Amino acid sequence: MTEPATPPPPQHPSPRIGTAEREAAMKALDAHLEAGRLDPEEYGERSARVTEARTAEDLDPLFADLPAPHPTADSAAPDGRRPAVSPAGNPAPREPGFLARYGPAISGALPIIALILFFTVPIAHAWVFFLLIPLGGALFARSRQQQGDDRDR
Repeated sequence: MTEPATPPPPQHPSPRIGTAEREAAMKALDAHLEAGRLDPEEYGERSARVTEARTAEDLDPLFADLPAPHPTADSAAPDGRRPAVSPAGNPAPREPGFLARYGPAISGALPIIALILFFTVPIAHAWVFFLLIPLGGALFARSRQQQGDDRDR
């Protein structure tokens, strides 16, 4: 009597990629096209394969014969996403968030908003609207601190 064959150990699939990884790969291909390492026909073929890529392993062969820049597993962010790559091979700067972009305008308008609310909203303790001013300052300061931390990296 023969023993049943043992199944092979499961292989861990390559992690799936998202839009950010595909955009990083396309930017890297753009840099290679500009540098003359790829002709337009080969660029078209590789960019089509980038758009069809589903895993990190699908992207690796596209950059095997090219020097940096190209997205690699070791350039992935802590959350597993790969950052966008500039033509020089450095991670592209992140765009500022909502509070970093609009925080100064909001903070400047908060005293006026608090004053308008104080005079127009008929509640017994209308002074609470003035608490919006330090609250807005705290939110804005926090966003500026995070933006400064991102620049330090």
